[in-house]
Amino acid sequence: MPIRSRAVLPTATFAALLTSLAVSAQLPPAPAATGAAPAPTYRSAFDGYRRYQDQPVGSWRQANERVGRIGGWQAYAREAQASGPAASAPAPGASDPHSAHRKP
Repeated sequence: MPIRSRAVLPTATFAALLTSLAVSAQLPPAPAATGAAPAPTYRSAFDGYRRYQDQPVGSWRQANERVGRIGGWQAYAREAQASGPAASAPAPGASDPHSAHRKP
């Protein structure tokens, strides 16, 4: 019987805490009541949309020669390094928070 009463006590305490918080909560007045909110305006998601246009196709040989002149794929790799790490890439030395949960 003592185990059962211990399990009920935290639940009852939690419910009482939630009730007291709900009763004592003071919410600010709605923006419409204060007159501070601007009237909503409509803006289409297609504002500024530009229709697709075919691009002129160049010579693949000229494109390959241009890449060779600027330094090949290494030039593109240097550009990527100069612009900084990608936003989705983890910072160097950052620990992986999920590494402990991965299977080897």
